[in-house]
Amino acid sequence: MTLTRNQLTLLGVLALIIAMVMFVGGSGFSGCGCTHDPRPIVLGIDAGPGEAEINARLDGALQVGEARAAQIDLKFRDDVAAFDERQAEEYRALRGGDDLEATARYLSAWSTERRRAIP
Repeated sequence: MTLTRNQLTLLGVLALIIAMVMFVGGSGFSGCGCTHDPRPIVLGIDAGPGEAEINARLDGALQVGEARAAQIDLKFRDDVAAFDERQAEEYRALRGGDDLEATARYLSAWSTERRRAIP
């Protein structure tokens, strides 16, 4: 049995297609052949860097609070100088607390009252 030229061409094309399918199919399942280590799975919380960041943020917040308190003191310095002993004690108690808004409200109310009393 002899094969014609068309049959040989058809067999060659078929062999080429089979070879391509085997190559593509084989490389898809075997992976790239790389030997990279898999990424580790991290469970839980790493407190080291988190704790440092929390401390930095807290420090920043405390500095902002102190700067704001200094601004309030500067704005109302004449009023603070005019406090009597009871008012000075109230102001020290507010100033020692964490509520800067309450301190600012106290000083603003005192300032308004003081200005009304000045003829």
